[in-house]
Amino acid sequence: MSVEYSPKDREVMITAAYAVNDSRLQELIDFARLSGYQKLGIACCIKMLPYAEKLDKLLRDAGFEVFRIHCQKSGLEASEFSENLQGKSCDPLSQAEYLNRQKTDLNINIGLCLGHELLFEQYSAAPVTTFLVKDFATGHKTVKNLI
Repeated sequence: MSVEYSPKDREVMITAAYAVNDSRLQELIDFARLSGYQKLGIACCIKMLPYAEKLDKLLRDAGFEVFRIHCQKSGLEASEFSENLQGKSCDPLSQAEYLNRQKTDLNINIGLCLGHELLFEQYSAAPVTTFLVKDFATGHKTVKNLI
């Protein structure tokens, strides 16, 4: 199987190589800087808001313009999907739409549920990276599931 990398793909691969770091946070900052990104978006689960707020502050301190939106910000009702569901629903399409309007250069996923993150990534105009995977059973250390 032969895979052909476009010039833009090659640029991402080279940038990633230069950004490699022991810290995922520093890698994210370095990658964004090396890529010339200024506007970063954070899409988070409402239950992960404290982590998203901390990341927001760290990224702002690093000189980035940051836009953050949690999954229930739109007020979408779960009953719109099924009469068996109640309360506020996560709304990954609205999260993507909001960050698209802000014209973010890179979006960061903080703990979106699996299906919601798939939809968010599909509708995001900017590339998306996952910074934190929600896993309350392991304290958000999903690798523990494999040990």
